Amino acid sequence: MKQEEERKRGHWGWLYAGVAGMCVAAMQIGVGLLQTDAEYAIALGAAQGLLVCSLTVICSSLMEWLLTPVYREEDEDEGPVHPARSRVQEYEAAFKNLAQSFSGLSPAGDGRESFGGEVLEGGEAVLDMPERMNRIWNTRLMENRAAVAVQLNEMAQIMTDTVEHAWDMRTDEALEEHLKKKLRSMGLTVHAVLVYQQETKRQEVYLTMNTRRRRCVAVKEIAAALSKLMKKSMMPGKDSRAFVGSERITVLFVERTNFEVLYGIEKAVKGEEQISGDNFSLYHCREGQFVAALSDGMGSGIEAYKESERVIDLLEQFLEAGFSKETAARMINSALVVGSDAQVFSTIDITSLDLYTGVCEFLKVGASTTFIRRENWVEQISSTSLPAGVFHKLDPDCTSKKLYDGDMVIMVTDGVMDALPAAHQDSLMKDIILEHDTGNPGELASYIINRVKQYHGPSPADDMTVLVMGIVKY
Repeated sequence: MKQEEERKRGHWGWLYAGVAGMCVAAMQIGVGLLQTDAEYAIALGAAQGLLVCSLTVICSSLMEWLLTPVYREEDEDEGPVHPARSRVQEYEAAFKNLAQSFSGLSPAGDGRESFGGEVLEGGEAVLDMPERMNRIWNTRLMENRAAVAVQLNEMAQIMTDTVEHAWDMRTDEALEEHLKKKLRSMGLTVHAVLVYQQETKRQEVYLTMNTRRRRCVAVKEIAAALSKLMKKSMMPGKDSRAFVGSERITVLFVERTNFEVLYGIEKAVKGEEQISGDNFSLYHCREGQFVAALSDGMGSGIEAYKESERVIDLLEQFLEAGFSKETAARMINSALVVGSDAQVFSTIDITSLDLYTGVCEFLKVGASTTFIRRENWVEQISSTSLPAGVFHKLDPDCTSKKLYDGDMVIMVTDGVMDALPAAHQDSLMKDIILEHDTGNPGELASYIINRVKQYHGPSPADDMTVLVMGIVKY
């Protein structure tokens, strides 16, 4: 009976997936027939329909596993291999195989390009208009397939990383007993303790608790008690509640960071434009990780603003979900390549600071130079990569630097550097940064904008944004 039910569920899953895939394919073919040749419209629609159908089946199986975990007998014979881990590995392989199938497809069906037209003596083809349109759409189809393949490979890696992260979670019975005794004297009831140890050996503690007799206890008091028990300085996680009441809640406690960040931003809008095409983001991505991001949209005005805003919004969502900076940049690039018929370019400039170690990581995709002001000298970090949205394959520039108490990171967009004389941009910017001896990031950002305007005039030729971060040791 159980096997019969599972078989029925599987049949329904395939039915739903098939319907979804056919609907997407029909819509894509309908739109494509209005724009290009029927052959290529059908090919593009079929490819997208296959993708939707495959993802529906895979995600359906994944959700079924999450809701109803299954233990297989063969795992018991082979050793302590959890069946859930094995199942996720199977999903990872399925995503990678699907990605390989998309990247291996060719428009002509044999792995070679096939175009019509008259061939000249030098080997160059003279294409008439229909063939030229076919070639354009054929190239577009190949780029879309490659972008989809990149996304599927990234999804496979994300699934593996997520499960491996979950396997590091563990309970600490001894700590739980000590905490229950200690916090009981503070009027608290501890229902669960979960300790997670990261690769860096730093610990995070999740406490599920509530108070008795309708009283409130400050979370900072609980952090102090936890610090004594664990013999390391602990503090509440970001966005934690300030007090614990009679309602049962879960509060995260993390090891106290060694550094904090101060920051300041200054912007200038191009000419007669009403809005800047640059966008930025400053936030604590994860516990102990501070992220600053800049994006310069193509051109200026409202259209450039929308492009860079989209990049920043996607970046925040990916990083908040736990994706790495490299994965987030590649996913955004794929979205820009596939998501629009027109070419849309935007730079991506990410600075990620570890507040425990002071190590700062830089990722640049077509972004302008970043500067680090040390005690009495300035270091620069340049990029040679192209902006996001140019090619389906992204090759970002990545580097890391160790920062110390009092160091400052200065991020700028192209408009700032282009306002300086072309032959001396880097050296002039270093001199400007060292001219104003201040520890206030906001003052330094304002000073840089005003000094740069002296070289080009009060009306900027392009949008300018200066973002300054200062690192301070506790």
